[in-house]
Amino acid sequence: MNLPINGLGRLGLASALFAIAACSTVPTPGPVLAPWVPLFEGVSHQTLPVQGSVPMSIQVLRIDLTAPGVSLVVTPGDASDGHEYRALRTSEVLLAQDWQAAVNGGYFLPFSGGSPGGDDYIPQPGQGTDVSGAAIHDGRVVSPVEPDLDRRVNAILCIWREAEVVIVDGQDCGPGVREAMAAGPRLLRDGQRLSYEAFDAAYGAARHPRTAVGLDTRRRVAWLVTVDGRQPGFSEGASLDELTDILVSLGARDAINLDGGGSTTMVVQSANGPQVLNRPIHTAVPGRERPSANHLGVRAPAPGSSQP
Repeated sequence: MNLPINGLGRLGLASALFAIAACSTVPTPGPVLAPWVPLFEGVSHQTLPVQGSVPMSIQVLRIDLTAPGVSLVVTPGDASDGHEYRALRTSEVLLAQDWQAAVNGGYFLPFSGGSPGGDDYIPQPGQGTDVSGAAIHDGRVVSPVEPDLDRRVNAILCIWREAEVVIVDGQDCGPGVREAMAAGPRLLRDGQRLSYEAFDAAYGAARHPRTAVGLDTRRRVAWLVTVDGRQPGFSEGASLDELTDILVSLGARDAINLDGGGSTTMVVQSANGPQVLNRPIHTAVPGRERPSANHLGVRAPAPGSSQP
């Protein structure tokens, strides 16, 4: 199915995706940042270079939360299978919801990674699944607060209106929140780095594929970040300290870690359908997307649509 990119036009789209493709190779050390590639109104993409000897493929979407028509949204619930959601790949939910960009969301159960290259993983596409912690869509509670969870689920992304997005400790955004997604651990609070040692030192110190959301001081800019991993020679993943370094380098003052590992995926809308910007790895297969419970989406108009 061909999907328009909200008026970007095939020539502009081809240029943008050529730039993305050119940036999506193995990063090499160097002081020159890759250019920001405008994709939609208020939404740009960048591949970050890596300083050092460990290969690391880092994809970033910069979201101007004050741009007209730009908003963040969480996957709607689907209780038709007796659970909170039906598992979908990030590219599938982007297509179904007509989002312009998306990353994977919070932790979920049941889960089994499956055998290498196999189809014995859980959840399968369309299978019922539940997220760990609170989730809200369009003002409706999809998943309740769960205070007894693993302490890594220690923060929540709260979205009241398009330009009112915050990260708070715990799982309670307060009344009137429009969209919300619990995850963790929280990585930054008002510019202060937070320790993950208290809940799972081994998880935080090891290099894995990672997904995170950062906000600037005034909460007018959001960054969606993915780091690929488990792919020697291409990208070995990031520790939580390294992930925090990336967010700080972008200008984030608040940040939250989302589900990672084989779930880590970043997708944008294109004229040829969903375009996966990173290289996810599911059942040890590079490029294979994992179905997951919820996702964080971006709605945005075509570039220049706000101009008179």
